[in-house]
This record gives sequence, C-alpha cells and structure tokens, in this order.
Amino acid sequence: MAERSARSSSHCVSIREKFFAAFSETIEAAGIPHKVISRETGVGLSSISCYKGERVPEEPGPVERIYKVLEGKAREQGWALPHTLAHLLALRTAATVEKTDPGTAQGFLDYLLRGPALETRFRDRRLRTRRRSALLAVRSGVPVPHQRGDRHLTGEKHAADIADYARHVTAGRFRDAQFIAWTMGTSLEPCEFPGAVAAFRNAGAEDGVEAMLSAAAKRHDIQASISTAVALLKEGQSRDAQVLLGAIHVAG
Repeated sequence: MAERSARSSSHCVSIREKFFAAFSETIEAAGIPHKVISRETGVGLSSISCYKGERVPEEPGPVERIYKVLEGKAREQGWALPHTLAHLLALRTAATVEKTDPGTAQGFLDYLLRGPALETRFRDRRLRTRRRSALLAVRSGVPVPHQRGDRHLTGEKHAADIADYARHVTAGRFRDAQFIAWTMGTSLEPCEFPGAVAAFRNAGAEDGVEAMLSAAAKRHDIQASISTAVALLKEGQSRDAQVLLGAIHVAG
C-alpha cells in the first residue's frame, strides 16, 4: 500500500502535459472541426492533432492563429474559452524550457503567469513597446534604433561590432557605444543572442551586455523577448536569462 502511494505521488504532471490538456480543452470547447481550423489558419491537420497530446509547437504562431479562430466563435456565441491565449502561450514557452532545463521550467512558468497584467503584456505589444523605448531613450540619452536591422549577424560581424564598441568607449563616445549594443539587442534572432552576449562579455564589455539585455526586453514582440531568454537558458547562461526576465517583468 505504501509502495503504491509513493509511486502515484511520484508522478507529477509535466508542463508539457499541462499544455496538451489546456490546448485540448480550449479547442474542444469551441466545437469547430479541425479541418475548418486548418483551412482558416494554415496549420496542418496533423499538427493540430499533435498539439493535443504529442508535440508542443516550436513557435507561438500556430497557437495564436488557432486561438484567434476559436475566440471568434466564442464571441459570436457569447461565452468565454476555458483558457486565455496568454495562459496557453505561457505553457508552451515553459514546456520548451522543460525539454532542456526541467529544474527551472516551473519557476519560469510561475514567472510568466505572475501578476494581473499578463494579458496586457500580450496585447497591444507594438504600441506599448514603442512608448517604452522612446521613454528609455529620453532617460538614458540613447537614441532609439531602427525597428528592423541586420538579423543574420555572423561571428565576424560580432567581432566588428565589438571593435566599434571598444573604439567609441576609448574615445569617450559612450552614447554611440551603447547604441551599437542596443541595436544588437533589438535586432538579433534569439538563437544568435547567447553568442553575441558571450562575445561582448569575453571582450570585457559588461555595459554593452547590460544594454543588449535591456533592449531585448523591450522588443516589439514579447514572445521574441521570452524566446531570447529561453535561448540563453539553453546555452547555460542562466544569470543573463534571469536579468532579461526581470527586465521584461519591469517593462510589463
């Protein structure tokens, strides 16, 4: 009896399973045939089925598109879906962390679900980020960078940026130096971010690392900021990931 009790209590529901359950409940509540959802969202029938119990989507886009269709149906009929989009996205993101770093996944999920402003973080993100970036620029004297930049920086380009950064610092042009780091923080793909941070830190450019993390927290898409934190966690740069998540929380 004791052995059976210990065995049953040792089984904890994973975040991955929580995502499957929440996604299934949401999609079934709407009562829309999968083929209709697939036609209106461009998400394959097999993918929709997999998201209900086999595979967590790698990107948030499919979940967002599917939810939009389900939410439209719910609004037409005057009732609410059992889970919010923000809740599903938080589960999806934490589940991706769980694959590589199970020990931090629950804490990561708790962070994402913390506070009453979670829905606001995922809505009106573009307008809110522009306002925050402009305000930060006024406070710090750092110019607001262009919204889109070179999103495919190579190792050589990182070296060139670091060299430019160092030259500006040596000449006392700190504003120009920070602008380089800020631009990288807003333009790098999440998968490229850990390498760039490591390169700046190895060069002793700690202020540049802080600027990059601050900029990454204030990108147009909150999911891009979270994906960057996930990329840092996957590369073992947990301290930088925590700094980034803290900045996202303040920005939110």
